[in-house]
Amino acid sequence: MVTPAKDSDILKWLSIANRYTRIALDRQLQPYRLNASMYYYILRLHEQPRMTQDKLISLTYLNPSNVTRAVNQLVNLGYVRKRQSKTDKRVYELSLTKRGERIYPEIVKIRQAVADALLVDTPAADHDALVAQVRQLALRAVANENPNATE
Repeated sequence: MVTPAKDSDILKWLSIANRYTRIALDRQLQPYRLNASMYYYILRLHEQPRMTQDKLISLTYLNPSNVTRAVNQLVNLGYVRKRQSKTDKRVYELSLTKRGERIYPEIVKIRQAVADALLVDTPAADHDALVAQVRQLALRAVANENPNATE
C-alpha cells in the first residue's frame, strides 16, 4: 500500500492541482462572469493589443475551436473587440474594450492570490525553479502530443 507521503503519481497530483486551482479561479472570477478558461485571454490581450486570433491560439496550445469559443464569449461579455484586419480580411485582430481594460487589474490580483495560496508552503526562493520545472513538464506534454507545436 502506498502511503500519502510517498504517493509519487505525477499525473494524479498535476490533475488534482489543476482541478482545484481552476475551481478557485472560477469562484473568484465569477463576479465578472469569467472562468479559469477565459481570464488568460484578457491578460495576453492587455500585453499585446491587436493580437491576431491565430497568435492567441499559438500562445495557448489549445484547439482553435476552444479559443474561438472563448474569444466569442469575451466579445459577448463586452471585454474583447474582434475586428477584421484591414490588410488581410482572413485575419481577425483582438483587443480589449474599455470594460476589458478596467477589469484587467482585478484579474491580475485574483490570479496572484490563487498562485500565492498554491505556493504558500514553498519558499519564495524556490518559486522560479518550480515554475521552470512545471513549464518543462507542460512543454514536454505538448510536444509529445503535437510534435509540430513550437514554443
